[in-house]
Amino acid sequence: MIENENQNKLDYKVNLVGDFPKLRAAILFFINRIPEKLNRISLCKHLYYSDGHYFQKYSKQITEIEYLHIEGSPQPVMFNEVMHTMLVEKDIEITPLLVKEKGSNGPMILLKGMTYKALSKAPDVFSREEMKVLNSMAMLFNGDLSLETRYYPNLYQYYAQTGLYEIITFLPLPDDGKRPHLRWKAWANKIFKLMWQ
Repeated sequence: MIENENQNKLDYKVNLVGDFPKLRAAILFFINRIPEKLNRISLCKHLYYSDGHYFQKYSKQITEIEYLHIEGSPQPVMFNEVMHTMLVEKDIEITPLLVKEKGSNGPMILLKGMTYKALSKAPDVFSREEMKVLNSMAMLFNGDLSLETRYYPNLYQYYAQTGLYEIITFLPLPDDGKRPHLRWKAWANKIFKLMWQ
């Protein structure tokens, strides 16, 4: 009886998460395209910048899901649930990233996050325009987000200026055709408030 109830709960969770096919497909796309280079933060940022860039062009997101500002990165709201389901269904494999470092008492091994490996291909659920944005994001960053403020300063600013655990709002590009840039006055005011709160 208890086993049946647990199985029913698991089936419910899988069905609930199954309502986000484009998020699952985008995760599989990036893990396949950039194998073993993505940790949670870089994977979430690839998803975020893809959705943000697409939104600025077409006023809708690829994954059709909201993003939260969490520690270290923007993250899709159902990211943990989707990753759990994909792990259970054997779509991905998650391995700890262990790094050997010198410590004061000799060498030690540190856990530096997780790496992902795709066990299946991404389903073909994207339009031509969506695939173009996903491909360009994979080529542009290739797992390295050190230049995110250079390529997408306005998207970075939306994320950084949103409060912790709040929904990040995407805005369309202005119609004047000017390249987006960081608004330093607004940025400085936000940093000042954060430092003194």
